[in-house]
Amino acid sequence: MDRMIIFCLTTLCGTFVGIYFSLKLRDRYLLLTELNAVVLRMMGLLKYNRCTVCELLKRSKSEKLLFITDEMVRLSEEGKKIDKLWKKEIEKIKYLTTDDVRVISMLGQNLGTTETESQLAVMESVRCSLDILIKEADEIRKNKVRLYRTLGILLGAAVGIVIL
Repeated sequence: MDRMIIFCLTTLCGTFVGIYFSLKLRDRYLLLTELNAVVLRMMGLLKYNRCTVCELLKRSKSEKLLFITDEMVRLSEEGKKIDKLWKKEIEKIKYLTTDDVRVISMLGQNLGTTETESQLAVMESVRCSLDILIKEADEIRKNKVRLYRTLGILLGAAVGIVIL
């Protein structure tokens, strides 16, 4: 009876590990999608409302974009650059790839540093890059979610068998 319980527990642990990694793929896709929508909103606010960086950050801050912090808003209110803090916050997100970090950092480096037209050009470039990254993340998510879950179950069962 104890062996059966150990086998079930190790299988469940493996399953949870597989689910964890598949959720990280989903989280990456959702973050990139949300960021793409935010960049589009920022472009509209900058182009038509002539919003400041501080206003853009306040309006863009959401529960899905946790890297836009109150400290960033405060720095932008004071007229200071946010690029270093932006990159530091982006790098805290472990499931982003180096390309993701590069593209998202490009947005933070250029917010409020140049005239409106240049900022809009950078935002358009970031948005196009995000479109490519979103397609890539979606393909990876579709292909590997099931794989990670299955491997987790099999790995847990294999460990359970070895322990028995």
